[in-house]
Amino acid sequence: MRQAMMKGYRMDMVAKKHVCHLVHGFHVGGLEKIIVNCINQLGEQYQHTIVTLTQAGELVEELPPSVTVIEMNKKPGNDLSLYPRLYRILAGIKPDIFHTYNLGTIEYQWVAWLARIPRRIHAEHGRDTYDPYGKVAKYRYLRLISSWVIHHVVAVSNDLYHWLQRDVGIRQAKLALITNGVDVEYFSPQFRKPSADKFIVGHVARLQGIKNQKLLINAFQHACQQDRDFSRHAELMLVGCGDDMTALKALANSDSRYGGQIIFTGRQQNVRDYYARFDVFAMSSIAEGIPVTLLESMAMGVPHVVTRVGGIREVLLEGETGLGVASQDRDSLAASLLKLFHDRGLRDGMGLVSRQRVEHHFSQLAMVEAYADLYHHR
Repeated sequence: MRQAMMKGYRMDMVAKKHVCHLVHGFHVGGLEKIIVNCINQLGEQYQHTIVTLTQAGELVEELPPSVTVIEMNKKPGNDLSLYPRLYRILAGIKPDIFHTYNLGTIEYQWVAWLARIPRRIHAEHGRDTYDPYGKVAKYRYLRLISSWVIHHVVAVSNDLYHWLQRDVGIRQAKLALITNGVDVEYFSPQFRKPSADKFIVGHVARLQGIKNQKLLINAFQHACQQDRDFSRHAELMLVGCGDDMTALKALANSDSRYGGQIIFTGRQQNVRDYYARFDVFAMSSIAEGIPVTLLESMAMGVPHVVTRVGGIREVLLEGETGLGVASQDRDSLAASLLKLFHDRGLRDGMGLVSRQRVEHHFSQLAMVEAYADLYHHR
């Protein structure tokens, strides 16, 4: 039914559109997954080219064969050669739409403007470790001046939308709110396979500072220290890789006196199999847009313990879908894990409401249709 609806929607479009997506890299991650899902769902009425400033990874395998991927292999630091090279690429492929993502690509909108690309779109999916709260003036100014040559700036959460309007100064007429969505048929409670003798606290994300997995590990270890039953039965499973992998493994091994196993799975493409085993999904980020992995876990019927930051506050229904804690609050995070460990009924109820919330408010179909509207300026 969902496929039929999308096909009907696409056939009403006037002409095929060529979209050029510019990203920093194209590895496994929430932003990149959104791009893949949109490309796969938009269908044959679109042609897509993905240009990466650095390199593309294994996620390319999930793209249709018709998608062209161009790696620019950016040198470390400020690689000035990228500007004329990108101009030549755009002049050669002549896309109808140029779509950039996050701060690291926004300055190249000026290249698209010089190349006279008819429609220029930029999306903000979240902030980075070097500016988690959006307070650095030079980055706000870069976004503002670049918006002069951008037709629409997309925010994936109300938090980002109001920040772009109020703090950055982008005109409301240029702003669009398109919340992230996930495939509620693929991510479904029917695939759940929780362990009878293990309580698995799961986490799926890049291992990097903005995600603050250090806090999650410390809270898990603190919960093990406080509760003997928890320490005997609990596992913390971190799915993903990143620059902080080595440091986080060292932290996990630094205090194993109180039990509780911490598992690092590394990068995984088929994350559904991991959500299927989770009893609780945990996220301890310093800043977020709308985390795709949180939505995916909710669609699977998994309750959550999360920090109340950024767009997470728009997803969380406190006490109904999960439990929220303040950023950097180790003790509250540990207490929340213990609360859900000891109350199976509460977990089951929250999992049910989580599933319903994603179905009603964060569907992939609604997200893809919103981007189709934006591409065609409906």
